[in-house]
Amino acid sequence: MRRELIILANSRKMKNRCIAGIDRHTGRWVRPVYGDGTQGVPKSIRQIDGAEPALLDVISVPLAEDGPHRDIQPENRLILPGDWYKLGEATLGEVIQYCQTKGLLLHNTDRRISLSELRAVPRQSRASLCLVFAHACLFTEATYEHKKRVSARFRHDGNEYCIPVTDPCVEDTTPAYTERSAYCLLTISLGLPFDIDNCCYKFVAGVIELECG
Repeated sequence: MRRELIILANSRKMKNRCIAGIDRHTGRWVRPVYGDGTQGVPKSIRQIDGAEPALLDVISVPLAEDGPHRDIQPENRLILPGDWYKLGEATLGEVIQYCQTKGLLLHNTDRRISLSELRAVPRQSRASLCLVFAHACLFTEATYEHKKRVSARFRHDGNEYCIPVTDPCVEDTTPAYTERSAYCLLTISLGLPFDIDNCCYKFVAGVIELECG
């Protein structure tokens, strides 16, 4: 069946992208996944008339009712054959209602959660996507092999968070060793576990800057 999604994440995943958004009719998060769900969505599938789905675009996507890894990412839905269509654009007023205002962001205050800790959360309460409004400091630093990494530092419901940003638009426009503050809508995504430490890591998969601060 087709779903109408308000796109709130289009982030790096391997050489592809992780796409996620809110189902306009149900108000629930949906993450379209390709194949086994580990490699992201290829360009040939996700692009519409040669363009990336932009944040706040409303698109029509053919999706199954189920998907892989839903014990960890319950929002996953397998992509079915068929074209993606852009239907229009959502307003900020339409999406801000989906912001989480209270509680921990994806189950703890850390940038990662162990698989055992995640599986201790009742299955009906697990989530791997959320949207928050925050006054965030977006800053860059060098990581191994001198690669630039952008992170977002912010407070939410009395807790401090510092989470890497994988939104390519923000990565491309944030120079190395700089920082800026802005009021933002941040889409936070929890990835699949790494074999090396059996932990799932959080990423800021979409940034909508509202105002500099």
